[in-house]
Amino acid sequence: MFAQNPTPEQRCRALELVMEIGAALMENGAEVFRVQQTMYIIAHALHLREFTVYVIANGIFATAGTNELSALRHIPICGMHLGRVTELNALSRDMAEGRVENITQAEMRVAFIRAIPPSPPWAQVAASGAGAAFFAMMFGGTLADGLAAAACGLSLG
Repeated sequence: MFAQNPTPEQRCRALELVMEIGAALMENGAEVFRVQQTMYIIAHALHLREFTVYVIANGIFATAGTNELSALRHIPICGMHLGRVTELNALSRDMAEGRVENITQAEMRVAFIRAIPPSPPWAQVAASGAGAAFFAMMFGGTLADGLAAAACGLSLG
């Protein structure tokens, strides 16, 4: 369990962990609202009092305590990896429910999640084609429409 009354050093480490998870979520395609909500949940689990966060598409601003701790993170625009987002959300749930024993364990999980490799390029291209074909057919297209959409999806992918 996390300390109910963390020391100043533990609070700095906790804020850094919250920022790291928020940044990882943003970098991998999570929605701004979801990032902000998840950061509040984790801050609460880590007993960061008076936590405030403001998330925009390319940055995170956070404070904890009576503004004695603050952090700012620029988030570069890069690709999506929803598998990482899923794992980070699972980590936040585990932290909120007390299944993560300490901050070191949480930091190790974040490092492991960040190391999850992306899908190979051929799989991404194939998914583009299949997704385009699926949506064309789902919205009432014929088989010919689906094949044309698949071709377009493959070329865009």
